[in-house]
Amino acid sequence: MTSRIVLTHSGAVRKDHEHLGLAELAIKLGVSRSRAHQLMRAYADFPRAVAILTMGQVWHADDVEHWLTMHPVRPTGVRRG
Repeated sequence: MTSRIVLTHSGAVRKDHEHLGLAELAIKLGVSRSRAHQLMRAYADFPRAVAILTMGQVWHADDVEHWLTMHPVRPTGVRRG
């Protein structure tokens, strides 16, 4: 997993997550950004974005990696028309 333990300036320990924007998400999924959008819509259990920023949605890498283990084979998109 990509979580890590971080010691903050105050000395507190917290779990830190690696975050993915759409481009990084597509790379992790091994697809184009367009296909990543299709997968988000096609799978009800696709991880929800943890934030929506001006640049777009952001996901926890751990959530995406877990989803990938649950869906090792994904059907390709079907062309219509």
